[in-house]
Amino acid sequence: MKRSITRPDVYRHRPLKVLPSTAMAYFWSRTSMFKEVLDVVQAVEPWPGVHVTPRHDGLSLTLGGGALGYLRWNGQIELPFGPDVRDRLVAERLASRDPDHPDTDRVVIAIRTAADVDRALWLLRLAYLLSDSAHPPAGCA
Repeated sequence: MKRSITRPDVYRHRPLKVLPSTAMAYFWSRTSMFKEVLDVVQAVEPWPGVHVTPRHDGLSLTLGGGALGYLRWNGQIELPFGPDVRDRLVAERLASRDPDHPDTDRVVIAIRTAADVDRALWLLRLAYLLSDSAHPPAGCA
């Protein structure tokens, strides 16, 4: 029996499955920045209205349906800000422009050390407070 090789790839458009939490924990535990990433997630999760959702290439941090930030598997966090805030953060070297998308208002930082965790949390608090749907988390005032 002959099989056609011209048949389209039916699996090409299948959505990627999100790893279950145990698999994600295993993946993160194999990276050198596990503790730092976990510190960020554990600090942000209890904030009112914040949801941490796994994605195929990281964790999405949302607030009221809008993006608060995006934590990639490589330890880089992307944060959306308006152009004025973004320019000020870049000028003060608190964050960098997104190298993959330099024309956007996003800034990025790499989380590698405890100091990076503190800076990421400070920037996430700023994004949270600037959001329209924010209810300040404890310790942000």
